[in-house]
Amino acid sequence: MRRGPLASKFLLATFLPAFVSCAARAVEEGPGLPPAGELTVEVRYPPAGSAVTATDSTFVFGAVRGVSGGSSVSVNGVAAEVDPEGGWLAFVPLAPDSFTFVVVATAGDRRAEARRTVWVPRPLFAAAADTLPYKPDTIEPRGPLEVYAGDTLRVSVVAAPDLTVRARLGDDPTTLVPRPAGEVNRGRQVWGSEEPVEGATPAVLDRAAAAAAGSAGGPWVRYAGDLYVRLGGEVEDTLALEIVGAGDSALIVPVAPVTYLDPTVVRVAVLDDDTLGAGGTDGRVVARTGPGLGYQVLLPNGTTVATARRAGGWREIALGPGARAWVPVGEARPIRGPAPRDVVAVVRTRIVDGWSEVVLPLGEPLPFRVEQRLDPLGYTVDVYGLVSNVDWIETSIEDPLIESVRWSQPANGVFRLEVDLAGDRAWGWRSSRQGTHLVMGFRHPPAALVDRRFRSPLRGLKIVVDPGHSPEPGAVGPTGLVEADANLGIALELARILEKRGARVVLTRATPDSGLGLYERTSLAVESDGDLFVSIHNNALPDGVNPFHHHGTSVLWYHPQSEPLARAIQAELLPRTGIPDHGVWYQNLAVARMTEMPAVLVEAAFMMLPAQEARLRTPAYRRAIAEGVAAGIERFVSSENP
Repeated sequence: MRRGPLASKFLLATFLPAFVSCAARAVEEGPGLPPAGELTVEVRYPPAGSAVTATDSTFVFGAVRGVSGGSSVSVNGVAAEVDPEGGWLAFVPLAPDSFTFVVVATAGDRRAEARRTVWVPRPLFAAAADTLPYKPDTIEPRGPLEVYAGDTLRVSVVAAPDLTVRARLGDDPTTLVPRPAGEVNRGRQVWGSEEPVEGATPAVLDRAAAAAAGSAGGPWVRYAGDLYVRLGGEVEDTLALEIVGAGDSALIVPVAPVTYLDPTVVRVAVLDDDTLGAGGTDGRVVARTGPGLGYQVLLPNGTTVATARRAGGWREIALGPGARAWVPVGEARPIRGPAPRDVVAVVRTRIVDGWSEVVLPLGEPLPFRVEQRLDPLGYTVDVYGLVSNVDWIETSIEDPLIESVRWSQPANGVFRLEVDLAGDRAWGWRSSRQGTHLVMGFRHPPAALVDRRFRSPLRGLKIVVDPGHSPEPGAVGPTGLVEADANLGIALELARILEKRGARVVLTRATPDSGLGLYERTSLAVESDGDLFVSIHNNALPDGVNPFHHHGTSVLWYHPQSEPLARAIQAELLPRTGIPDHGVWYQNLAVARMTEMPAVLVEAAFMMLPAQEARLRTPAYRRAIAEGVAAGIERFVSSENP
């Protein structure tokens, strides 16, 4: 993470006298707010002309104007939930292509109507409307490809059910087989597992059944197969699909150019996420489990790695024996030289400004991975490409945190360091390079916690409070409450409460028109030497997830050291928000990924639910949320097992 100077942006104990909400922002087609007494209905979401991501059903919400209670709303004949303040929400069926929500509001003998037209995609396995017998955007893998002889490529495509489909590389064809498949709505997969799979279709597993279904009206299927890359291929080749239909008419579809890699040549790259050289990044390259898949390890810029295959815009890198990851092609800059490798002879420890550090004197910037243990407290550091020649480990009896340091060589080319710590809670860690040396730092507990003369457990703690969003607004509620404004109101109240209880507060913004970028926020937290970080948010759902079934209060964390804080805050928030328990979630979030302190993100309520948006407008509800967060922090710092 970059450490640019941000001292001028520190907002220490800077508060507004009161939170002033932004005026409702009209997004409905046509004029803005109606004259007094005129009944109108607004559609707040989805935006006009937008493409929703659900295919069978989704939510729509907005507000009724010109009436004080007593109104009703329907959307395409489906009754909507209407709050006394006028906000309404409905969950309605969809139809593909251009689709219009017709919203009707009534109040006594008055009637108002609004229309909102969006684009709805066809289900993945629905028969295509064009003349192609397959869907080009479903072909996997994506190119260009760089492979080794002996690799196996999984090739797949969604196509009509009455076809023969082959994958071909050179003269070697592989027949792809129709496979059982259902369309997965990612939002429902994450938020609501008990709901049916969206657009699910029965699998067609044989050609007879496929022919009976017919390509025009029957569901399409996913064809898949494994193509073995044989020895002796050309230096460059093309992966292609051969699609054979009725009458044995064949269609050849080029998929991707293929380059065969020489296994005797070692390729090396240096990692750097600042591809434009403009700064503003966190200085780390995200190595993933597969092309475009989940995070596996974060590697500092300058790390040297051996590289291998390519799939589209992704490059495979070698970490250690059997350990591979994928990084963006542009963030792995090729260099000349041997594969990174080094020998370590000594491990040293030292104390620096409230941190206990372990130093590995290295000659190369090798890739490494850190795993945190909470019970017992400690860390495992695997350094790839490093071989031990360690006969010396220096520790100090004056170190209050490090209890022991041990090394092992679990695999050839993997050096493992086990660091056991004293205490019952992890307060943070950091990794850095001093030249090519690897330095691991482990944070001592805040000094304020050692002095227990004060009644408040928060006295002396420095707590970074982040009102989420701004300059971008975040979610918006049915009547136009903007999340960035609601977050700020809660955060300012939380700052007042924390300061009153003796904490020192750093705000990442204190006014509606101020704000920092994501990495600037975490840099501010680290540079100000914060003890804890809490980001305040309010939630929304992705298209297609039923908000009447999935809503509530939640707290999110990323590193294990932050989970106890998340659970403590959730336990104190729930009785104060009065809405369902939506869970404590592990989630990959930029503001939660910093390692230097426990960091969580609070999702207090759901902006899109009319009743919850109405509560978020009130000072009393914002104060209740702030009191819950403050009480959760107190619970965390006061208890060994919060």
